[in-house]
Amino acid sequence: PWRFRGGIHTRMKLTIFGSGYVGLVTGACLADIGHTVMCVDKDEAKVAALQRGEVPIFEPGLDDKIAANAKAGRLTFTTDAQKGIQHGKVIFIAVGTPPDEDGSADISAVLAVAKTIAIYMTDRKLVVNKSTVPVGSADQVRDVLSQTLKAQNKDIAFDVASNPEFLKEGNAIEDFEKPDRIVVGTSGHEASELLREIYAPFNRRSNRMVEMDVRSAE
Repeated sequence: PWRFRGGIHTRMKLTIFGSGYVGLVTGACLADIGHTVMCVDKDEAKVAALQRGEVPIFEPGLDDKIAANAKAGRLTFTTDAQKGIQHGKVIFIAVGTPPDEDGSADISAVLAVAKTIAIYMTDRKLVVNKSTVPVGSADQVRDVLSQTLKAQNKDIAFDVASNPEFLKEGNAIEDFEKPDRIVVGTSGHEASELLREIYAPFNRRSNRMVEMDVRSAE
């Protein structure tokens, strides 16, 4: 367990796919409260830069937070998807969802990550959508996971949750650490409890977690 003012919360192994704005802020802030976070990105140059301590985006305080947690061994960066999937009990998807030609969000990168997770997972995972996605995306992630596992004759349980972000550029760390609300959409008690444990230190003064079904969260 990891002690914090007002109680104890469980340190967990977490994986984040995507080292863009949301992924880096989420990874750094969750590592800062004691979790062991591995960030996975397919951009080799970006990962190499992060491993050297070079942060590709400007966000006040982020470079110091990344440096401190990397030095403490709580925050690592890799291009090795298999390693990342084996590391995390909970896997956050925080990859880009650029607008398609018709203006709708392109969630192909999200679904590609879901397929990769299914290929390499060997035990139960909670997969958390943190990317900006339309309603119904978690159902698509669930379908990809199920179909890919079935194609490999793997019978492994998993959960899919939605945990949208509300970060303002220039104030992202403050927004993450002192949130107005933490929205989580789950379909089961176990997933809900895992997310409650992950975010426990941000809830110590008052409960900011708003729980609902997955589609409502989306």
